[in-house]
Amino acid sequence: MMSRWCLSLLIPTIVLPAVAHGQADVARAEMIAVSALKPPGTIVAKVAGKPVDVAAVNRLVKVALHGRPVSKAALPGLEAQALSQVINRRLVELYLDSQKVSVTDAEIDKAIAEREKEMQKQGTDLAVIRAESGFTAAAYRDEVKWELRRNKFLRGVLTDEQLEKYFDAHRQQFDGTELRVSHILLRPDGALTPDEVDSLSARADSIRDEIIGDITTFEDAAKKYSSGPSREKGGDLGFITRHGVMPEEFAKEAFALDKDEISPPVTTHLGVHLIKCTELRPGKNTWRDVRKELVPAATNSVFAQLAAGMREKAEIDYTGAMAHIDPETGNLVEATDAAADKDAADKDSSAEGK
Repeated sequence: MMSRWCLSLLIPTIVLPAVAHGQADVARAEMIAVSALKPPGTIVAKVAGKPVDVAAVNRLVKVALHGRPVSKAALPGLEAQALSQVINRRLVELYLDSQKVSVTDAEIDKAIAEREKEMQKQGTDLAVIRAESGFTAAAYRDEVKWELRRNKFLRGVLTDEQLEKYFDAHRQQFDGTELRVSHILLRPDGALTPDEVDSLSARADSIRDEIIGDITTFEDAAKKYSSGPSREKGGDLGFITRHGVMPEEFAKEAFALDKDEISPPVTTHLGVHLIKCTELRPGKNTWRDVRKELVPAATNSVFAQLAAGMREKAEIDYTGAMAHIDPETGNLVEATDAAADKDAADKDSSAEGK
């Protein structure tokens, strides 16, 4: 079990907010192709008794990687994060069931027909695109059903009043506020494996203790320990905005800091950081100015809360065929060979019985 291990990925229709920033691969890492993902039919978890096929996880991983290879060491963390998102979507679907949010077969047929017509206008074939994305016809139909249901639910939730409330609660993320930040960056010697994350995080904790204990200053510690070029300026990175400048993990933590506060260790694809906020410039945007950015963020927040609430009610079982994130600790729980072997044996037995 590894601590502080969390990778992120951008999934357009999934519950949790996430952004892909490269998966911590370096030249010396052992790289593997996307084709090395587990074959469809492998059951990796069960949510309220219903199996989760690895095919759903693979689709998210492929979206994050865009066809690029990934280091063998980083893949389990990436798969585990994708699995968490698949499970959260299942939990939201259970909530929608409880609220009787439904769509008819006719509505699904209409949506698919409209997409086929739009694809034809663009000179492409929906069936081909669907297959390239890893969807069977049935799985794609389920995907369309999910999108229709979520949109129907959101129409009654994301009103102008609710969007304005969300903006007020997260004003610095959207109003153009700028923070001046400094950081201390600890880079790995090779690939940023879970073991490296643990080791660098422990070292960062020790450095943070020295600063908080007035043994040294943040600026002097940056000059002494940081691997980034900003060490020459005491770690100063200048002003950043909430989105689009720094990796999501970094920016999210920075904007949660008070002035002169030092963050706990933060992991990005660059390594492990300690972050200090040194100055703040308030922004002037209103919620209407940033409505386009506000809607997906508010959507993710709503669904994350729903998933968290349903997690307390629905039984979730992991088969061990794939690594997963422990929802209570955030730790990476590695796959067990025994579970993987059992899954393979069960599939072989099932095939023989047909």
